[in-house]
Amino acid sequence: MKVPQIVTVSLTVVLLLVGIQLAWIYYERSRPLPKRPEKVVGIPKELDTIELKILNFYTAERPVRGEPFLVCYGVINATKVVLEPPLAEVKPVLSRCVEVTLRKETELTLRAFGRNGEEAAASFVIGVNEPRPEFLFVSVSNRELKPGEKWTLCYGVKKATKVWMEPGPQMLGPSEKACAMMYPKELPRKIVAESPGGREEVVLPLRLAR
Repeated sequence: MKVPQIVTVSLTVVLLLVGIQLAWIYYERSRPLPKRPEKVVGIPKELDTIELKILNFYTAERPVRGEPFLVCYGVINATKVVLEPPLAEVKPVLSRCVEVTLRKETELTLRAFGRNGEEAAASFVIGVNEPRPEFLFVSVSNRELKPGEKWTLCYGVKKATKVWMEPGPQMLGPSEKACAMMYPKELPRKIVAESPGGREEVVLPLRLAR
């Protein structure tokens, strides 16, 4: 018996719709669940303000005289900041560190200015440590030495106020490049440098000649 054309078309449409529905159900079940939104962290209390504030102004170290160190600061609702004395360029930011160099004990002041003319300030006094001496190089003319024999020591040292050789002591001048010729009666053992910040020494690589 021949199936009418209209019945065939209707059956095809029904099967097609059922297939689409089954595909959609499979898609929905296989789709990963949406992630839960992460917890929103609130604004810190000190930042939730319209007032001009200096959040921090500090250094984490006692500096060495003449050597750079970091001073850190942070401000909010400021249009301008000024460091006194003007040792570094500063600008209004929440957190920043700048490099500063001091020669003596100094009071540092940070001033912040708001858009309506208001002003805030913070200060601290910081001292300085004296630098330790530092040897740049040490060399000798020969490593085997007889008492009374001609011998030359060359050296370089910075940040020193006194330099000498032991035993003795035999005084030498503080210099970044110097040589001393001598006729030592006993075997030199070390060269020493000293400053108000400390003392450094270098053992000399010498032995008596046979």
